[in-house]
Amino acid sequence: MSTAERVSTDKSPGARATWARFTRSKAFSGYLFLGPSLILTLAIMLYPLVFSLIASTEHYLLARPNERYSVGLENYLWVIQAPSFLNSVGITLLFTVVAVSLEFLLGLSFAALLNKEFRFQGIIRVIMMLPLFLTPSVVGLIFVRLYYPGDGLVMLFLNLFGVDRNFPLLASPSTALPSVILVDIWRTTPFMFLVMLAGMQSISPEIQEAASIDGASSWQILRNVTIPLLMPLILIALTIRGMDAFREFDTIMLLTGGGPGQATEVISMMAYILAFRIYDVGRASAVAWVILLLVLVFSIFFVKKLRDMQMSA
Repeated sequence: MSTAERVSTDKSPGARATWARFTRSKAFSGYLFLGPSLILTLAIMLYPLVFSLIASTEHYLLARPNERYSVGLENYLWVIQAPSFLNSVGITLLFTVVAVSLEFLLGLSFAALLNKEFRFQGIIRVIMMLPLFLTPSVVGLIFVRLYYPGDGLVMLFLNLFGVDRNFPLLASPSTALPSVILVDIWRTTPFMFLVMLAGMQSISPEIQEAASIDGASSWQILRNVTIPLLMPLILIALTIRGMDAFREFDTIMLLTGGGPGQATEVISMMAYILAFRIYDVGRASAVAWVILLLVLVFSIFFVKKLRDMQMSA
């Protein structure tokens, strides 16, 4: 008998005993129940990724599916060199930076104001959270009506300040993107408010009381005590919202469809137009994978910042 066979024979009883104990454990029955759903979930998640990755290296037009053939990295080279891609990336970055920054500032301000005991505190907090219960498509349809020239409530309000109420906010290149950003701020500021409020309530009151006894004002306590203690939570909230805003699609689709022209054509909108208006699945898949890589780089940057902060604490 060879050495390998002797080792296998020596270990097999122990291995069989270990396997027998595992099959009799509660963990094994749990894995049996979770197994089918896990396999189905992985299949649903992995199949589109694999399909889009393969399609991104092919000449694949929906109008001529039988003429599908491999082109290597040609689609990625086209994406990088296309002027529309650079325009979409610039608009996406502008949308993400402005929207997330204002959402964070508003969320932090509202959390600081409502992190106190006063009458009707619970009711006001619930009202602040209401936009989170609406889906992006519903929000988009609501604001299409609010922005409607002539009798939209936003236009009637702006008319009080001398703005022509028939001015098309969503159809003007100069106002379309700010209007879309305003909708995103209204919809997702409650998320920042909720995260910041939860973080503030987790801070020990003794810390703030000690700073107040030392003569610090409310602004100084917020700037020098509260925000530094909230910084890990702030980075997590900014990462989540940044990733979400970077791939924003549904609200913009309903409000402007990427127009007028390319004024609100974010990168996810570009992928949609390539796939379902031009029917170029290959290039659309390449854009989708570029979005994935950009979001991955963005998230890795913030995760690294958070890890460095935790190590220095």
